[in-house]
Amino acid sequence: MDLLPPTYIEERLAADEAKRLAALQQEMLQHKAQQAREQQITPRNLTQALLRRPPLSRPNSSGVLGRIYQGFVKAASAGPSPLASPLSTPCATPPPGMNKQVNSAEMERLIAEQKRDADIQLKPSIDKTPHYEPNAPSDDFQVLAGFTNASSEKEGLSEPTTNGVNGHKRQPSKTPTGLGAEPLNIVILGASFGGLSCAHHFLDYTINNLSKTSTAPNYRLVIVSPSTHIYWNIGAPRALVAPGLIKHDDAFIPIEPGFHRHRGHQFTIIQGSCTDMDPEKRTVTVELIGSQAQKRASQVVKRSSKFISMGLEIETIPMPDAKVQTIPYHALIMATGSSAHSELLSLHGPHLNTIGALNAFHAKVAAAKSIVVCGGGCSGVETAGQLATFLNYRGRWPFRKRVKVPKQIILFTGSDRCLPALVPKMGQQAEMQLKRLGVDVRHNIRVLDVKENFDLTGQTNVVLSDETSIIADLYLPCTGVGPNSSYVPATLRDDKGYISNNPDTMRVDAAGQRVYAIGDVATYSQNYVLDVYAAVPVLMHNLSNDLVAHELRLASPYGGNQEEIDALVDDVYVQRHVDSQLCPITRFGGVGMLMDKVIPKPMVHLLKGHDYRVCKAKMVTVNGGNPYAIKTALGNKYE
Repeated sequence: MDLLPPTYIEERLAADEAKRLAALQQEMLQHKAQQAREQQITPRNLTQALLRRPPLSRPNSSGVLGRIYQGFVKAASAGPSPLASPLSTPCATPPPGMNKQVNSAEMERLIAEQKRDADIQLKPSIDKTPHYEPNAPSDDFQVLAGFTNASSEKEGLSEPTTNGVNGHKRQPSKTPTGLGAEPLNIVILGASFGGLSCAHHFLDYTINNLSKTSTAPNYRLVIVSPSTHIYWNIGAPRALVAPGLIKHDDAFIPIEPGFHRHRGHQFTIIQGSCTDMDPEKRTVTVELIGSQAQKRASQVVKRSSKFISMGLEIETIPMPDAKVQTIPYHALIMATGSSAHSELLSLHGPHLNTIGALNAFHAKVAAAKSIVVCGGGCSGVETAGQLATFLNYRGRWPFRKRVKVPKQIILFTGSDRCLPALVPKMGQQAEMQLKRLGVDVRHNIRVLDVKENFDLTGQTNVVLSDETSIIADLYLPCTGVGPNSSYVPATLRDDKGYISNNPDTMRVDAAGQRVYAIGDVATYSQNYVLDVYAAVPVLMHNLSNDLVAHELRLASPYGGNQEEIDALVDDVYVQRHVDSQLCPITRFGGVGMLMDKVIPKPMVHLLKGHDYRVCKAKMVTVNGGNPYAIKTALGNKYE
């Protein structure tokens, strides 16, 4: 190389660069010729125009088979090019006398042309509108089918063709339609009894009543829940006593396997907690939990991306926090329910938190000598009874024996009797059964303050309303529940924090169109399971009406279809003022009412006490039915 003159090396480098640029130019000319041939194929009617598939935009393969295929394509489509030049073929070489200045000028010109052509190609590509027959549809149909009158000159595209009606020019819209359009989100917040029932009802029945018009949008169901498992808190009073009474596999049921039968529909389950709801922008802000939730949320939320041009100029749009995403909704169902004050009785975030709390409580119960339970309702009475039954007695009736050193269990009630929400007879029977088990029941006493680990021994100091205090090894609050509605604006909640919804239609009228609330989080409910399932058919029927009305307005945006919209009649929810409550206390008994009638202790055991309806847990996750349904055989899974 040292013996070669410098001019020879420069000429070789210039020749190689010219070959490369000539190859790029030839490939670009072939691509333009292919597009010109495809544009000449004009459909004969509108149906063929809509069904016409766009040309593939896949780049040419660089493999051996790809090169062989490209060779056949080039041989079939070869023809004289009007833009041919001495440098238009890959094998062309520069003249021997080309100097460095000429090479530089030619290279700069070719580079400028390649950059201009590449920038044009990077713009969004759309099919050119074909020529239509004179009896083409009206302008309204063209707009709904995805065609607009936007000028192609602004986008750097070729001149649009005429539609045959007064030479009117039309240009396809960039907004995709049909299956390629972005689906509308039907968002359900919460995946417990109410949320799961609404989700399965939507995928089983509601979705089949939609998309009746040619302009109807697609729908996507989005379920947001902080836990991937449902906690069967109906059996929480027994599950917290010992790990073997109700296993974790039976108390915590995964949600997603129950939706496998809906794989033909568009839906997704996102693990996260809703932190904000904006009724004006119609969005909900979700704090995601885990990488899988972030991946699924990215498929629901339109994310920003990077644009890279041939000039290596990168335009970056700031990305939002991956752990917090804002999801738009077309319809919103708030079924976030309520939470107990103790993690043992309800979910507080992911289900692993509750599993950890149960394991820790099981370890403390084995070593505890005194346990204080606060709350005279059904949860407090059941918990005290289950603790006394399985901790202070061994064996079963008639061979049941009391242990030598029983644990001291004290129950404080804030009223003058147990079960104040039910008839006095039931409260008296419950108190008698608790005293037979050795539970110390004290009425008209409330807990004012709780100081845990106050003496560094693990004990708890419970300050009472009678100006006394008691020291216990364990304290368990069973003093009711609170609504999970902190994400809702204050204007949509009452003074207790419950979401103010219409008790007849389940709509949240102050939040705009297609917003609903169901379950314990809504004002209509009395915190009974039956209130949830009785309202599901009403809510889903009214949701179907609202979605169909929206589709009819889309089909006739100038005021048509009003008669069909007016014919949609809403269902009305009727509150059932009946008492149905089952409260197992002993191993084979308890107290209960069914349809305002007091039932005997063996009936309480058969209906709930023997397994706390764990056998119905999977049914709730699979089809969203009521675990207490008595008309399932007749086809109604909600009653």
